[in-house]
Amino acid sequence: MTLPRLLALDLDGTLLGRGDAIGDDDRAALAAARRAGIQVTLATGRITTGALPTARALDLRGTMVVADGAVLADMEHGTPTDTRWMPPLVVEGLTSTMRAQALQAFWFLHDEIHGEHGSDAVVGYVRTWSPDVRLHPVLADAPVQSRRHEVAATVGVGPRAAVERAAEWLAETHPGALNAAHFPLDRDRWALLARDATADKAQGLARLCAPLGIARHEVAVVGDWINDVPMFRWAGRSFAMGGAPDDVARHATDRLTRTVRDGGVAEAVRHILRGHS
Repeated sequence: MTLPRLLALDLDGTLLGRGDAIGDDDRAALAAARRAGIQVTLATGRITTGALPTARALDLRGTMVVADGAVLADMEHGTPTDTRWMPPLVVEGLTSTMRAQALQAFWFLHDEIHGEHGSDAVVGYVRTWSPDVRLHPVLADAPVQSRRHEVAATVGVGPRAAVERAAEWLAETHPGALNAAHFPLDRDRWALLARDATADKAQGLARLCAPLGIARHEVAVVGDWINDVPMFRWAGRSFAMGGAPDDVARHATDRLTRTVRDGGVAEAVRHILRGHS
């Protein structure tokens, strides 16, 4: 079996464990993959400031997929090289709707997250995408309005019924224009996440690979969650982490036995290198 030319890794729940730690086995396996000539990149829902520390810790070079495909960014400096921003009018309308439904709203730029004051627990959840979170009384009145044309994603958090009403508004007013999902965070809170329709990990990887002349069958990916399904379906070989839900793992070509806690990425690399030897 031919080695893939590119290996793309999800971060949370895949490469990064508690405290954003990278396991020693995973680190050694990725070094072995690179020695074998495989280019390693990241494909994550995090924005650039949330992903850069990992890229730098592994001394990666080239381009990574961040904000679930809305942004391609340089792995050394975090400079965006390709973007799929949400239309500003959609951002404004959705933010107004979320506010009307008493949802705590956030704008994800490529380098910062801006949101409205509310639950500290929600802010803690949002910080998993980036440590750079700035809060305002009202987003519509904040200085970040000048960057409303650079929004990679919008997120609204609150009760399920309110999130579903905002999702219904979005589907009715902008059918097919956005890639949107709503899902539970815990017993009391749900989240609505919206991006441009051209933004997911598969489309991001396709844009990354095109100028490099890398075909999709030459790409391997590793992930664990719903937002990884598009790249599972797109890549030539895909590995679902041992802890991935069944409805996510069924879209991958391979299911791993290990999780982020015991070297799932290293297991995937061993499968790749063993198949070549």
